[in-house]
Amino acid sequence: MGTLFTKMKPDGIILVGGRSRRFGQDKALFVMPGQTQTNVELMVAKLQPFTNRIWLAANSTNGPKLQTLFQQNPQIKVCLDPAAYPDYGPLAGLYAVTAKQPQRQDYLMVATDYPYLTTTLLKKLAQQPQSFIQTPEHTHYTLAHFTTTHAPLAKLLKQRQHHLKAFIVASAGCQPLQVPTSPALRNLNYRQSL
Repeated sequence: MGTLFTKMKPDGIILVGGRSRRFGQDKALFVMPGQTQTNVELMVAKLQPFTNRIWLAANSTNGPKLQTLFQQNPQIKVCLDPAAYPDYGPLAGLYAVTAKQPQRQDYLMVATDYPYLTTTLLKKLAQQPQSFIQTPEHTHYTLAHFTTTHAPLAKLLKQRQHHLKAFIVASAGCQPLQVPTSPALRNLNYRQSL
């Protein structure tokens, strides 16, 4: 009699700690026209089917609000960017998450400012470990699936590295997952563009 092995789902990471300077307000807590939930709530709902739990990589401003918003859901964990690394963007968020579980872990990462991202694209990314989304026009390093420990992120931040590409490509060894150009990959940068 054979044994059935099922692959564990990765942990999800939603990058919600950006300053949203160009947008003018917190993108994670923004409610898109025609929606009733915040961007982060919508992204959690899209990501949950593909993950065991979800880590919200937040900043000190939106972190408490996010903890309140998701306090009834034990599968959602909020991690604050470390004070020692201000202005390190997504790398600080990844550092905070991996510090909570420094052992080797599989992650499916998205940014909260992709409100049109589809579950079809997420499923494709979830099925392709060590990858990031790329279209003919753009590379989306914040949409990635990778395995890592805490050590590579600690090393990059100690070296004062600010670029997510340095981690995704060089440290995690991710390869581009080519997908067609799509409105689903439109990044939310300016409120005027809604």
